[in-house]
Amino acid sequence: MAPTVQPIQAFQNAASHASRLKSPALATMPSVAHPLTVGCVPEHFSIPFFHTKTSPSNPFKVTSCPSGTGQMIKMLQSGEIDICVGLTEGLVAGLAKDSEKAGFKIVGSLTRSSLTWSVAVSPQQMQAGGLFEANETFAGVDQASRIRGKTIGISRFGSGSHLIPFVIPSTSTSNAASEYKFVQLHDIAGLRNGIATGQADAFLWERFTTKKYVDSGELAVLGSVTPPWPAFLFACRTEFLESAGGEERVREFLDGVSRAINSSVYSPLAEAAGQHGVVQDGIVSEICEKFNYASADVASWFETVEFSRDCREVDASAVGRCLCALQSAGVLNAASSVEPHVFFSSATTRLV
Repeated sequence: MAPTVQPIQAFQNAASHASRLKSPALATMPSVAHPLTVGCVPEHFSIPFFHTKTSPSNPFKVTSCPSGTGQMIKMLQSGEIDICVGLTEGLVAGLAKDSEKAGFKIVGSLTRSSLTWSVAVSPQQMQAGGLFEANETFAGVDQASRIRGKTIGISRFGSGSHLIPFVIPSTSTSNAASEYKFVQLHDIAGLRNGIATGQADAFLWERFTTKKYVDSGELAVLGSVTPPWPAFLFACRTEFLESAGGEERVREFLDGVSRAINSSVYSPLAEAAGQHGVVQDGIVSEICEKFNYASADVASWFETVEFSRDCREVDASAVGRCLCALQSAGVLNAASSVEPHVFFSSATTRLV
């Protein structure tokens, strides 16, 4: 039986509580009534938000977006959220397709490390006679590429689960965009159900989120893919950035997340001693408690992830690599390019 997932409302309440903890107020920050609304997927990568502190005049609240980056882009555009942490490929694709209508800009980064995606399938489909059974035909072939031509479950169109299949290496010479059929299943629960009922042949999701369902025997992993760019960026709706005090509020929030990473996720004492990447005492058990993970899995995850130490920095070349990969896969027009004034907010972001 899969572990019970903490209710989304509890996640929102706990994360938003951190914003009410006191931190030094900015002298120029106006009195505001509207909390900065932050969208994110309620998973382990959101742990810094539970420790983020902003000034009393700049409160924030967390809104759970379990359907991922595609959902958050829609919510930015509708004004339901002000800022989000989304997958790099989803945000880049959304901006490159129509930067004017996108209505948001990249303002920072949450991680320096890439995200590893598991290709999840039914265990029965990997047995003899199954869709993905092992045989000599596929010896030496990247197993993840075997999902081409299959029905892929996704959370939403424009989310990472929709875009990453296009950048899986393949020996095929045809355009990847013509080889997939997608079915929208909304979130991890819907995707798992899609595999169980045969609505989908496979889906892609973050490795450690998927692992507990693999360990229980509900799913099997056909392969994995790790794209060569940082996993998560912050994006803010343009209207909020252009509002009175908007840019300053975003800067303060991102600085607050940076402080949380440097003081609550990673150990300052270890950093001072030259030991980089040592996590703070208690952070592993906190993630286990909040997100129902095994401690060994969280410890393994920390060996693969590197949070940004300065969340206002963005690697522009990595964004360019993502754009090129999406162009090569046929997801984006070859004429698309990274224009700093279009993609990034110069008032909040430092390009490195």
